Amino acid sequence: MPFITANPNEYLIVGRRGHITNYGVAARAFLWPGTPYVLLSSTQQEATFEMTQESRDGIPLRFKGIVVYRIVEPELTAQLFNFADGNGHSALQTLLSHMCLGELRALVAQMTMSECIEQRKTTLTDSLSTALQLVVQGQGDRPGWGITLDIVQVAQVFIVDQELRRHLEAEVRNQIKGQSDLSELRMREEFNRAQAASDRRLQQEGLETEKERLAIASSKLQLQNALEREEIEVKTPLRLLQIARQQEIVQAEVLLAQLTNALRALEVERDMLLAQAQQQLRKDILPLEQVPLIAEAAAKVWQGANLSIYGETAPIVATLGPLIDMLTRSLHSSETEFNPAQSHN
Repeated sequence: MPFITANPNEYLIVGRRGHITNYGVAARAFLWPGTPYVLLSSTQQEATFEMTQESRDGIPLRFKGIVVYRIVEPELTAQLFNFADGNGHSALQTLLSHMCLGELRALVAQMTMSECIEQRKTTLTDSLSTALQLVVQGQGDRPGWGITLDIVQVAQVFIVDQELRRHLEAEVRNQIKGQSDLSELRMREEFNRAQAASDRRLQQEGLETEKERLAIASSKLQLQNALEREEIEVKTPLRLLQIARQQEIVQAEVLLAQLTNALRALEVERDMLLAQAQQQLRKDILPLEQVPLIAEAAAKVWQGANLSIYGETAPIVATLGPLIDMLTRSLHSSETEFNPAQSHN
């Protein structure tokens, strides 16, 4: 009694009484002799395709691509492809490749060389994937293939003609170089604009800073002027008071000097008046002082006569009055001449 065992990467598909049964991966089943079965690989499989096709502008292009798929419904796949002889995956891959080539030829014939190269990953790949999905997934009553497409990709597109390819490569290189130079020029212009903008911004900031500094300096100057005015307003009354006090002191000193000078003048005048009074007194007393001398002289003249200004001899003395006056004036005159000389000494 045979037992059939599937590997972990294989489906076990068994046919019995007109029905196909999927025992799954890594399954083990007892099969009666003559029972049909098949083992299908569950691993990813790769189908490749390659072709040469002229684009719409008449340039021959070479295309290469791949399709990666997996069997997910082996009972459907086993019905469509013969895996009993071991060529099921080859047949499936060949069919996928032919479908890709047919769809790709129709697309490339309607596209230019540049479009084929530039839209390899977009238009070409997406169109192939859409066309394959419609077939392998089935529509309506038509069942699918029991596979899922993991990758559908146009991997390469290149020019077949070597001379044309070198020419186009040179053109592309020149274009790339031109774009690079243009990009560098734009970058330099942007850098210059950024540098100019930075310089203008720095100048503006410097101007704003200078304005702020000038405003601060102006505020300081105004504040200083205000403080000086307040200080002047505060000090002015005190200074005026000091000046008034100084004027009063000067006036008092002037008055004191005037009084001192007046006092000195009065003292000098007093001394002069005193000297004059003393001189006048001396002048007035001198005749009286000379009378006894005159009398003594007269007595000597009269040889011992006892003369007196009093009593019986008064008339005699009276007769001597003019003589005495004359002597007095003479003495006074002599004394006057003598006193200035004494005062000068």
